Amino acid sequence: MGAVEPEAQRPPPPARLRTDVFLTLGGKITVLGLGFATVAVVARELGTAATGAFLVAYSLTLLLTQLGGLGLLTANPYFAAREPSRIAQIIVNSLWLAFVLGAVLALAGAAIKVVFPNLLEGLGWLPLTVTLVGLPGALAALLFQSVLLGEGRMVAYNGVEASQTAVTLAAIVAGYVFFDFALTGTLAVIVVSRYVAAAVYLLLLGPRALLRRFDRELARRMFRYGLRVYVAIVLSYLLVRFDLLLVNAFLGSSEAGLYGVAATFADGMFVIPMVISLNLFPRVARGDPIEASAEVFRSIAVLYGIVCLATIPLVGPVITTFFGESYAGAASLYYWLLPGIYAYGLVFILSSHFVGRGFPRAAMFIWMFGIALNVVLNLIFLPGRGAWVASLTSSISYGILLVLHMWLFAREAGGYAALRPRPREVVRFVRIALSRG
Repeated sequence: MGAVEPEAQRPPPPARLRTDVFLTLGGKITVLGLGFATVAVVARELGTAATGAFLVAYSLTLLLTQLGGLGLLTANPYFAAREPSRIAQIIVNSLWLAFVLGAVLALAGAAIKVVFPNLLEGLGWLPLTVTLVGLPGALAALLFQSVLLGEGRMVAYNGVEASQTAVTLAAIVAGYVFFDFALTGTLAVIVVSRYVAAAVYLLLLGPRALLRRFDRELARRMFRYGLRVYVAIVLSYLLVRFDLLLVNAFLGSSEAGLYGVAATFADGMFVIPMVISLNLFPRVARGDPIEASAEVFRSIAVLYGIVCLATIPLVGPVITTFFGESYAGAASLYYWLLPGIYAYGLVFILSSHFVGRGFPRAAMFIWMFGIALNVVLNLIFLPGRGAWVASLTSSISYGILLVLHMWLFAREAGGYAALRPRPREVVRFVRIALSRG
């Protein structure tokens, strides 16, 4: 992702930037909480085996949409922000690409079932088919939402996503109460909700997209830009999601259900660094000095560590209260995963800096090494053992990823001293974040 040209270097007003950060954080926390409630409801209603299959189907959708997006989720907001006169064409291109790429991804998902059936163990053809039918809608919703991000319409960007999650939860509960839904019915509700969300995003963006044809030249430019960071996006997403599929393949859907609950908590912990890195990246791309990234890293290293430690006494009671005693084992999986959660959160910060700097080749090799290490460790040690092995190998892999990112950053910053936390700076960071000015 190259540096932005001088004429585009107009940083947003500080108050607006802080407002968008907190609005995005609030939206993500709302979606996280509703998603947590959804998994809890499904877990109590369907049991560990079916919940494991549900989470495998959900993870498969996330993996395929990230793989099939081909960098467009980054290119859409970039081009929408820089070329607002082309937004209508970006929308129509997104509509075409969502359905074409979505169909290809559905075929890829079916191929996975045929070639690697163990990866989708417990997920029969009917629920899998329902899941795959939803891929074009899921991709369309993400692409349309990313255009809203480029336009700076953060209320719509966050509001539709939160509303979709809330309505989905309500529909699933109604399905259990009135229609005796099982796994397939649960997945069908989620599929319908994605198409509805895509339609709402399109209405908010305007019907202008329906009046244009596909623009191949614009698509070529957007793909050329998006593919610059595609490798980093895909590898980071694979590193987080692939473990669940391996646990399901080697240990069965019940263990996958427990690991999926622990991974749900991990996803929640990633919200904070994700939102911060989302706002750090454009500043780096506009040319902010490396010290700005270093200051954010130093402060978050302390504050995020405190947040991670605070979850230790809470996660066990929360799991048994919301998911039931049969999921108590997920707490120990979370504890094994916690060091990796902390490390990966800090990787978010440093990775956004490197993406803003054009994503050097060394950063790409670091991600390739990280996912290869994670897969190899799981393939060697996971079979015949518990899901705790997947948590431990994730912590090891994420820890090594952090060390390598710190090494790469220190090389640019002139030494590791730039990454060493400073207590007074942390206090100032918090004071500025909470101030009204």
